[in-house]
Amino acid sequence: MNVYVEYVVLDNFVIDSLLLWAVALTLRISYKWWRIALGGAVGAACAVVSVFVGGVWLYLLKTACLLSMCVVSVGFGKKLFWHILLTLAYTFVLGGAVIGLFNLFQIDYVNGDGQFYQMKVPLFVYAIAVALVGFLCYSIVIYVKNVRKTAPYRVQVQIELDKSYTVDGFCDSGNSLYYDGIPVCFVTKSFKGFKDYFVRQTLCGKVIEIEVATVAGTQKVAAVAGKIALKGEQKKVYLALPKEKCQTEYNILLSSEFCGGE
Repeated sequence: MNVYVEYVVLDNFVIDSLLLWAVALTLRISYKWWRIALGGAVGAACAVVSVFVGGVWLYLLKTACLLSMCVVSVGFGKKLFWHILLTLAYTFVLGGAVIGLFNLFQIDYVNGDGQFYQMKVPLFVYAIAVALVGFLCYSIVIYVKNVRKTAPYRVQVQIELDKSYTVDGFCDSGNSLYYDGIPVCFVTKSFKGFKDYFVRQTLCGKVIEIEVATVAGTQKVAAVAGKIALKGEQKKVYLALPKEKCQTEYNILLSSEFCGGE
């Protein structure tokens, strides 16, 4: 029988990393990708070493491996105990699910003498494929939820700068910021032509700074003058850039002035 060590290492690394990531998500523990990957590497190393260990030492090694993986992944904290227990539970559930699927689809995964690895395709390939499908489905669900949540407040607006632009706006009744009596809107997602226009205005000295009061304190944001037309009515506005990068599906966070002033 041919046993490919690299397959064994990759199998354990990928599966252990996915398990640690799933547990961190379930418990809502903040994590870093490099730590999750390092935890998977610890699991893969222990899997290789376990081949040369037997008896009670094997159980001690596996216990130490479980503890080390969890500590490396999320560190010491209040939820470490639950992270260890859930990792153990997910391991048993995943193992049973894998064996069940192989039996269901009649995939040979053991050879005649009972040694693992009769499959033509490495196990980590299946794991990555399932993880990608799961991530894709999860992303689609989250995207649809966000779109449905914001849909009632999204409108098409026309922005007049050097020329007219039609963009997607979001009515935010909580944005009551004004500068010199003019409402301030925020460009949360750049649209074609805006960056070039903003650079030209900066070179001409026509960019102003507006103070914005947030929970973190008072900050200054850069803004340019423009006009926004909505429902046949055009108003002067300042288009400001957020201090931090935003991930939104719409381009403009509108002022409450465009939401009936509510």
